[in-house]
Amino acid sequence: MTATVLAYHAVGDVPRADDLHNLWVGTQEFAEQLRTLARHADVVTLDDLVAGRARGRRTVAITFDDGYRSVLTTALPLLEEHGFPATIFVPTAYIGDRNRWDAEGVDHLDILDADELRSMTSRGITIESHGHAHIDLSTADDRAVRTDLEQSIAALTELRGTPPAYLAYPFRTGSSSARAIAAELGFRAAFSIDVADDGRYAWGRVYVGPDDGSRMFRAKTSGYYLGVRHHPVVNGAYQSVKRLVRRAG
Repeated sequence: MTATVLAYHAVGDVPRADDLHNLWVGTQEFAEQLRTLARHADVVTLDDLVAGRARGRRTVAITFDDGYRSVLTTALPLLEEHGFPATIFVPTAYIGDRNRWDAEGVDHLDILDADELRSMTSRGITIESHGHAHIDLSTADDRAVRTDLEQSIAALTELRGTPPAYLAYPFRTGSSSARAIAAELGFRAAFSIDVADDGRYAWGRVYVGPDDGSRMFRAKTSGYYLGVRHHPVVNGAYQSVKRLVRRAG
């Protein structure tokens, strides 16, 4: 069994038809997921998880990508009810703006401003890097990767007072050279999403979305999910089922 890093985006209640990118977990669903963690898991800081200091039942760290305002207005009060820490990965070019990298369905996706982000650090939230311009670090050339990460580091150093420790790659993961650049620039670890673990600078996280029921959430926080989900045999069967569903639809 291994520790699990959960990757959320937005929390709150928006019409399902508006959530074209499957980013929103409903308020009640999120509250129930936190109750499940309180009963069945040890929720720890990303620092403790990365350092291997957290051991025991199911060990889970909670993260949010993109820095949406709903993390402050909706998710944080629920996290505080349980005393759970969490990490926000924010793309620094968009602080105080909104999601501009997805072509559709972004009306509700405002991004926290610098003062809001700072205010959350005293409430158990750590602010880390999601790059600067939310570019795909799996396909960008080395110069673009380095420039983007250096800009993010500079912006977060000013906001936090210290350089960021962790990076979450926008979209899914980073190329092998992006991982090397992240290490060279001083990140302690970097995180992918919904791909298998591939070392300290491609640490796998488990995506949590609007369609995850209670059983799926328990599976995703079991410590085994990524290993099973991305096993070649299981993944092949999963892709076959997806293709059949598309054809049937």
